[in-house]
Amino acid sequence: MRLKLLVFSVFLLSVTPAVFGQLPDSVRAHIDSSLAILKAHSLYGNKVAWPEIEKQVYDKARTATAKAQTFEALSIAFEALGDKHAAYYQYDDEYKVANPGLLSRYSDSIKAAWSRGPRILSQMIGDIAYLNIPFIGVSRQQDIDKFANWIYDAVAALQKKNPKGWIIDLRLNGGGNIRPMLAGLAPFFNDGIVSYYIDRDGNATDEAAFRNGDFIIDGVSQATIKNKIPAFKPVKVAVLIGPGTASSGEGVAVVFGQRKKTRLFGERSAGLANATNGFVFNDRQSYYLISTACIGNKKKKVLPEYVIPDVIITGNDAFANPAGDTVVQAAMQWLK
Repeated sequence: MRLKLLVFSVFLLSVTPAVFGQLPDSVRAHIDSSLAILKAHSLYGNKVAWPEIEKQVYDKARTATAKAQTFEALSIAFEALGDKHAAYYQYDDEYKVANPGLLSRYSDSIKAAWSRGPRILSQMIGDIAYLNIPFIGVSRQQDIDKFANWIYDAVAALQKKNPKGWIIDLRLNGGGNIRPMLAGLAPFFNDGIVSYYIDRDGNATDEAAFRNGDFIIDGVSQATIKNKIPAFKPVKVAVLIGPGTASSGEGVAVVFGQRKKTRLFGERSAGLANATNGFVFNDRQSYYLISTACIGNKKKKVLPEYVIPDVIITGNDAFANPAGDTVVQAAMQWLK
């Protein structure tokens, strides 16, 4: 959800058994540096039996003569974290913790919709406004502004049609950058704090809020909206979620879940509702993307990594024809 790129140079060596003393100093330093990042920053680092994992890592790496040969060994530590939101890249290798339970929950219609690529779909279904917000994987400010305005303009155009209620569909939103998403959806929210990130020691950071029509983090506006409209009067909003709702998509659902006159429909989300940070090291040849914090609500209460809908509805999603979608139909019944 949140991605901060941190360039790391770590040279402190941990005490390693003498049996591994034949490893080149550069290889041993690389392994120790890699493990130090996971121990210090992973959301799940305190749950790992590190002495045993370190032994396994060094045993696997005992014949390594170069840093590039440590990938499989360090993957043992990565696996031990159990971080399904994480990824490990080193030279030409890539590793992610398997998540077969989530993969089995993807319907054929979700896969088909994803194959067509991300797109923002906005339309009226009768007198109800329907808006589908996809994955938005951008990081440059100019792109954040572009997508924020794209969503915002779609909201403004639908508002001109005087809808009786709104459906915000997040079922295809696999994450990316939450900033353009919430900046584009700002008209739905009054001023006030909506979320924090809570690290494994209970520290709250990244205070997210809406103020004067802007989405802000720690007091700083996250996107420049060109053609602002007034915040909406209290309006009913149905938010649709499912297994395809992950990471930042789950974060958007959490923010809406605290809003009055809002209900969530569908299935439980992917279970990746946390914050990630990126760590670049080894002369930019290694990269860790790891979970570093949970999502907390506006009262700094840590929230589960799954988002559970208020109304559970399974099967028969139809992204190519929203009006015929079972979850959309249930949401419309409530809105009316």
